[in-house]
Amino acid sequence: MLVVCALTTLHGISKAAKGTELYRVSRNTWRMGLLPPAFLIAASFALIFQLVACGSIEGDRDVIRRGHLSFEKLVRVHPELISVANIFDETSLGPQVPDERLQQLALFAKVFGLAQREYVEILLPERLITGALNGIKTAQITELQPDVNYLRNMMTVVLQHMISDLDAHSDYLTPADYEQIQVRTRGEFGGIGLEMTMEHGLVKCITSIEDTPAQRAGIRPGDLISHINGEPVLGMTLIQAVKKMRGSAGSAIVVTVRRGMSSEAFDVRLVREIIRIKPVSARAEGDIGYIRIVTFNERTYRSMNRAIAGLSRELGGRMNGLVIDLRDNPGGLLDQALKVSDAFLVEGEIVSTVGRHRDRVRRFRADPEDLASGIPIAVLINGGSASASEIVSGALKDHGRVVVFGQRSFGKGSVQTVIPLGQGQGALRLTTARYYTPSGQSIQVHGIEPDIISVEADPAQREKNLRNPLSAEGQVRKGNGALMEEVCPDVSGGEDPILLCALHMLRSGLLSVEIQTLN
Repeated sequence: MLVVCALTTLHGISKAAKGTELYRVSRNTWRMGLLPPAFLIAASFALIFQLVACGSIEGDRDVIRRGHLSFEKLVRVHPELISVANIFDETSLGPQVPDERLQQLALFAKVFGLAQREYVEILLPERLITGALNGIKTAQITELQPDVNYLRNMMTVVLQHMISDLDAHSDYLTPADYEQIQVRTRGEFGGIGLEMTMEHGLVKCITSIEDTPAQRAGIRPGDLISHINGEPVLGMTLIQAVKKMRGSAGSAIVVTVRRGMSSEAFDVRLVREIIRIKPVSARAEGDIGYIRIVTFNERTYRSMNRAIAGLSRELGGRMNGLVIDLRDNPGGLLDQALKVSDAFLVEGEIVSTVGRHRDRVRRFRADPEDLASGIPIAVLINGGSASASEIVSGALKDHGRVVVFGQRSFGKGSVQTVIPLGQGQGALRLTTARYYTPSGQSIQVHGIEPDIISVEADPAQREKNLRNPLSAEGQVRKGNGALMEEVCPDVSGGEDPILLCALHMLRSGLLSVEIQTLN
C-alpha cells in the first residue's frame, strides 16, 4: 500500500526532477526512472519506507526524516545506492521497529557525507559506493540474528566495508567499538593483555603486556591467533577480534595459537583480568637511565616526567645518559607524542600535518625546555614502533638530539580522527592527514631509518604489508646508518644486543661523538 502525506511534510521533489525519481514498483523493489503518471504525485515524496502515519512531525521524528531526505539526495545523484534501501525491504527478518529504516539510512547518509568532506584525499563518490555495495554483498551472505537489532547490524556491515575499504586504518565504529577505544586511551580495560595487529586475516601478537594473562601464558610476539573460543578469526576486523577478547575480569577465554609456519595449532586458556596499562617503566643501568614507553595514552607524558625525576634522584643527580625504548610501541595519542618530543627539544618543529588541502599545513613546535638537561639520549625502535613512536623518534632524530638504534620502524605516517556520530550511533574513525618529520619527510610506508642499524631477524610486518595501506610519497630513502655489528662487535651474544650497544656507546662517550657527527 502506498501512503501519501502532505507536500509540506516531506519537502517534495523540486520541479527540476521532471518526474524522474525513486519509486516503489513492488513491495520489495525501488527503481529510479521516469514515473508513470499515476505515480507522479506519490513519487514526488520519494517514499522509501512504508509510512505508518501522516501529518505534522516534530522533535526526533523530524530530525530522522531530514536525515532520510539526505539519503534521497544521495540516491538522486548516485542511483546505484538504491541497493542500500532495497536491502532493508528485501527482508522481513526480525521484528519491525518503527523508524528504524529511517534511522539507518540517515546514518548512511551522514557517514557518506563525512567521508567525502574529511578524508585525507579527495574521494570520488564511486569509491565509497563500491565499498558500500561490497558491504551489501557481505551482509546478504552473513547470517545475522533476526532480532530487533537486525537492520542496525546490517547497516554496520555496510558501513564498515565502505569505510575500511579506504585504507588500513579507517573504519566505522559501533557504539561498543567506540567505547572500547575510549577505554583504551584511558589505559584500563578487562582483557588478556595483548598488543595485536592483523596478518593474512588472523590476529598477530605484537607483544604481550608485562604481567598480564597473555604474558604469563607464554604468548609471544609473532604468534598468530586463528580462533577465539572456537570461532574463526578469519573474516573479522581487528576491532571485532579485540572486542571478543575483552570482557569482564574473571571470565575465561580460549584462543587457538599458531607459532611458526609449520607448527600445529594449540589452544591456550586464559582468565581475563583488569589490564592497567602502565605506559612507562624505568630503571637505572649503572649511571644511565632507561625508560620504556609501551603506549601513548592519556598518562604517558606525566608518567615519563615522574620516571625521569625518579631516576635523577636515584642516581643522585648524576645521570650521564638516557635510553628511551620505543620498540613494539604501536602508538596512541598525538598530543602525548608531542609532549614527549617537546620534553627533549628546546626549539624547532616537532611534526607537521597536511590534510586533503595541501596548502593548509599545521605545524607543532617545541617550547624552550629540555627535561633531560642536554644529556646524550639513545632511542630504540623496531618494526613494531608505529605512529606516535615514529613522531617522537623522527622529531628527535631530525633535530640531532638523539641517536636512533634498531630496525626501520613500522611506517604509519597518517593521522586518524575519531568523529562521534551522536544519538548512540557510534563514531567514524577516518584518516584525515599525513604527518611529516621536521625535515619534511613522510613516514608513510617508509618509516624511520635508524642511525645504528641492527640486521638481526625482524619478523615484524610493516604498514606496506597491511591490506589497503595509504599510498607512500616518494621513494624509500636509502639510509646512511652504520651497522650495529660494526659499531658494537662485542654485544652480539647478549640477551638484548640493541640495548647493550646503546648503553656501551653512552658510557664510552661515543654517543656524544655520533650526535656531533650527525649534526
